[in-house]
Amino acid sequence: MLKLGIIGINEGNGHPYSYTAVFNGYNEKALDEKCPFEIIKKYLKEHHRNQVFIEDARVTHIWTQDRRLSENIASVANIPHVAASIAELAEKVDAIIFARDDMWNHWSMAGELFKTGKPIYMDKLLAHNPEELEKFIAAAGPDYPLLTASSFRFAPEIEKAKQEIDISKVRSVHGMSSCIWVRYAPHLLDPIFSLFGRDIESVQNTGIDKADTVNINYKNGLQVVLQVIEGISLPLGFTCYSTGNIPPRQVLYTDADLSSYFHSIVNMMSAFAEMLKSGKKTGSFEETVFLNRVVLAGIESRENNNRKIKISEVW
Repeated sequence: MLKLGIIGINEGNGHPYSYTAVFNGYNEKALDEKCPFEIIKKYLKEHHRNQVFIEDARVTHIWTQDRRLSENIASVANIPHVAASIAELAEKVDAIIFARDDMWNHWSMAGELFKTGKPIYMDKLLAHNPEELEKFIAAAGPDYPLLTASSFRFAPEIEKAKQEIDISKVRSVHGMSSCIWVRYAPHLLDPIFSLFGRDIESVQNTGIDKADTVNINYKNGLQVVLQVIEGISLPLGFTCYSTGNIPPRQVLYTDADLSSYFHSIVNMMSAFAEMLKSGKKTGSFEETVFLNRVVLAGIESRENNNRKIKISEVW
């Protein structure tokens, strides 16, 4: 049985509840009483229902910055041990789920974990600035057992889109997300890259802080416009516009009944568990770094009078 440790939580992020439930199931009474995220309560009750999704792996340890909060999450997600420190957690487990998405704390909290050599899942993105990205590149490298991703890439909706959309006829993609660019841009970029590739020519942010509008030009002429606006309502997703009288095709992360959304988490955690068992990674380190650099290019463009940034400048 693989022993996993989970590290979280930060404001607005309920991943330790849902990610752990995929492995451990959940306590319904504790879920009702102690989980503050209504959306998590909804999809766990409607789509999880304490089924076993991943064999031979369990989350055995949790650490957060608040022991009482750790104990609450542990009671909801059937985690037997609350660690007193990140170092203690890392020592006790076979692999680590770093579930925080406040990227500005990633290096300071997780940098030392790479010295353990243990496999790591890191939520959405490695770093929030070029300096800390370089530190992660030096600490990890292409051979480190690392998965950094948005679960949207693993959603059934994305697999369905791959079967149903004629990629060669798509000319424009419009994506929309709430939150802020550095936290939620990966939710749009990761699945879009999986559908359309990464052959990008330029990145330009014509928006403002907390209301980013980022234009990504592909070398083949595909235009991608992504807006991440703090406080905007759901759904999160993107729409593909094609030539040839093909109607627009919407691809949603937060789908109407949250089934695809929930199973995106299952599929991503399953991919992580499979990496632990087989040693085969989902996606390359180069792809992880590339996505991170595109996110940072969006920030750099906004902070430099909306300058268009050639991808050759950042890659």
